[in-house]
Amino acid sequence: MASFNGYDKVNLGDKRLSKRLKRLLAQLACNITVSIAAACKDPYQAKAAYRFIANDKVSTAAITEITRNVAMANIKAENPPVVLILQDTSEFNYTNLKATEGLGNIGRRSSAMGMVVHTALAVGEDGVVYGILSQKIWVRPPEEHSKAKLRKQLPIEEKESFKWLEAIDSAGASFPEGTLTVHVSDRESDIYEYFCKAEKECAHYLCRRFQNRNISGDDEHKKLDDFAESLPVAGKITVQVPRDSHTGRKARKAELEIRHGKCKIAKSSLLAGNKDLPGFVEVYVVSAVEIDTPTGEEGISWQLITNVPTECFEDAVARVAWYAQRWKIEIFHRTLKSGCKVEELQSDSAEKLGKLIAVYSILALETMDLSYLGRAHPEASCEIRFTEEEWKVLYRVANKTRELPDKVPTLQEAVFMVAKLGGFLGRNSDGYPGVTVIWRGLTDFYTILDAAQFLLG
Repeated sequence: MASFNGYDKVNLGDKRLSKRLKRLLAQLACNITVSIAAACKDPYQAKAAYRFIANDKVSTAAITEITRNVAMANIKAENPPVVLILQDTSEFNYTNLKATEGLGNIGRRSSAMGMVVHTALAVGEDGVVYGILSQKIWVRPPEEHSKAKLRKQLPIEEKESFKWLEAIDSAGASFPEGTLTVHVSDRESDIYEYFCKAEKECAHYLCRRFQNRNISGDDEHKKLDDFAESLPVAGKITVQVPRDSHTGRKARKAELEIRHGKCKIAKSSLLAGNKDLPGFVEVYVVSAVEIDTPTGEEGISWQLITNVPTECFEDAVARVAWYAQRWKIEIFHRTLKSGCKVEELQSDSAEKLGKLIAVYSILALETMDLSYLGRAHPEASCEIRFTEEEWKVLYRVANKTRELPDKVPTLQEAVFMVAKLGGFLGRNSDGYPGVTVIWRGLTDFYTILDAAQFLLG
């Protein structure tokens, strides 16, 4: 791509290593679903790629720092009013790699082996993907299974759930002045210590509620469930539920009842011994429940907790819209697995696999970024992402013509051309091309582009 979304300026502190990473990204992008050896197409290039991954000077933290720098550069260039930091965890299965050293337990079966990845992805309210702000890659030691019964008694620092608190620090605070940053997460992050950490660090969060917590100082409503149900309906909204080929869900319109209110949630008795935590945390509660759900469909029912002031119906609707963006982090991890085929990678150590996951994360991000940028800025010139040579090759191949248009295609037109290469038919019922078909198209496009210098030269 024209600038590979900022990765043409990668810096690992060593010119040779930085150059090698840029070359490796270009090689893998052309053949994202094949092995490193096949992607490099040359035994000497493949050997150099493996040496790069094995180099002790290259770490997952160093690669992730690059992604963070690029994300922050994108954010500062856009200067958006709100940045949503989407957090989620995914497990990567490498059970078949019997000889790989350092893998840990995943899932509920002690025999399942692999790695765990927790990513914080920055996006705008309009869906534009800015980049990865933090990514933690680790393995669970075997003794983690034995801790399950004692987990409630352990301090948060000794639990895996500490990752939510760590992400507040690792995401950093160097955002443009006036930009509101909000950590958005699912039910797993409904953790009292997480709320307290955010308050202490002046950070903002929005999470889906899981715990039916006690309400502090309220005689009428003792539990959060009761409080949410007691709130009056502030209004109704109609949302478009997207099609999800992964779960088989069909696209539909859903009408949601919106409720909102403010309360104080009390510290759990299990945390009574922790004197550093306050006795309560003040939160805003937003409830969004689907009415008249079609037969056979699972209705939407979200209860959200946030420390961002939510005083009116419009505020509550905005919080629901923020949470609806959360599924992008799931798509990111799915793209890593299904698009980049990261679970099919092979290495002799978990450490090297972690580095490869960090590298492939850049490629997965490139795919997502192009897809959502095209939706957010459809009329923008495609030259913000494609060089003149690139879009001309893309236009000719996608339209099977030697002729060029009178004007530069828009970004949306370019995205549809990429999707067409990936098998997108573009029928009225197909809607906007998804991430999967985009990465298929990009894979073919990169391959064609790689050969174009010889075919057209």
